[in-house]
Amino acid sequence: MILLTSIIDIINSVAQLIKEADNVVIFTGAGISVPSGVPDFRSPGGLWDKYDPFEVSTLKAFKKKPEKVWEFFRDLYKNFGDTKPNIAHYAVTEIQEMFGENKIHIVTQNIDSLHIKAGSKNVYEVHGTAEMMHCIKCSFEEYLDEDKHLKVLPYPECPKCGKPMKPKVVLFEELLDPSIMREAMRIAVKSDIAIGIGTSLGIFPAADVLLAPPPSTKKAIFNLTPTYYDHLIHYRIRGDVIETLPWLVESLKKEEE
Repeated sequence: MILLTSIIDIINSVAQLIKEADNVVIFTGAGISVPSGVPDFRSPGGLWDKYDPFEVSTLKAFKKKPEKVWEFFRDLYKNFGDTKPNIAHYAVTEIQEMFGENKIHIVTQNIDSLHIKAGSKNVYEVHGTAEMMHCIKCSFEEYLDEDKHLKVLPYPECPKCGKPMKPKVVLFEELLDPSIMREAMRIAVKSDIAIGIGTSLGIFPAADVLLAPPPSTKKAIFNLTPTYYDHLIHYRIRGDVIETLPWLVESLKKEEE
């Protein structure tokens, strides 16, 4: 793997690769949204300290006890609150605006839609979005309404078939939307550089967006902590993404001059 003497050197190298690339995929995880106040489930004090994920976030649990799973959903939305995009989200949007959405593609594990709220285009939300509600029985969908969905006890019912509705997010044991994941992987494998941001690379198949592209695809990761797959990554930028991503934007601007 490539070893450079400083973070700035590494960021400058990544910037040059972005500039030279025909296609770039940016893959984001929970770490990019933590500065916005969205909790990282796995960190100390996260929701998995309070709930057993197998009791509240599996498809089996939802089918068996939707009222219990909805207690977790309400807590989840309470944590989301009125969260807004942060500097890192806007940095990703700025990079896309600099080079165009036909070159810069964004794939995210996050369900908070903060990339879209930050103005990014063609965002592939492989784990779904909390902005939508759907029925797993009849596939009815509608946008989230706090009064209609979050304040109804014990859970909101589908207006079409009467079954419990749930946020349109992927639970454990639930398959990812094949059309979204297939398109994300198509983009990833043809990319000249794949960039991970705020991800532990611990959730599959989503992590394949960064790890599966061929050896010819350069790989970079902006993350606060090491990951198990760092040995497969060419460029590793340690630090808070709200600090390191603006450096990348500035480096890209200098490259363009």
